[in-house]
Amino acid sequence: MSEFPKDGRFEYGKMDKQTGAQWVHVTPEMARAHPQGKLNVALWAIAAVFLSFGLLRLWVSAGDMLNVISGVLQIVTGLMLMIRAPWGIMIAGAQLILTIFGVVTSGFGGHWMDLVILLFSFGALFYLVEGDRPNLIYKHRYRSYGKGPKA
Repeated sequence: MSEFPKDGRFEYGKMDKQTGAQWVHVTPEMARAHPQGKLNVALWAIAAVFLSFGLLRLWVSAGDMLNVISGVLQIVTGLMLMIRAPWGIMIAGAQLILTIFGVVTSGFGGHWMDLVILLFSFGALFYLVEGDRPNLIYKHRYRSYGKGPKA
């Protein structure tokens, strides 16, 4: 992440003794201004799939309140990811928990869409939590390996 200004605010986290990596926290303005702070194709696709699944779930909900709530959460997740809101990852986690609840309470005999959404949500949430670009966009931090002050 060499394109940050020198006069910005950098807060260094604890250094991992095995890898030498540490989190460096920056301001939201710095994160948005960096080239890695823009949404890439993968993040646009994740947001679009959340929106599509949410709309599809609302369309087939048939008045089931769990499906309506889950569909609304998926739509909100997609929108929050598109506008780069930090709460998008937490809402993605909440809708994942709600989807797990729906699959388990239906006895795993529910709609095929529930299992597809569940698998997609696991993968997307893993990328949103562990990916370098999502960490800079949504959590305003990046990994630094061996540079910066010792924490």
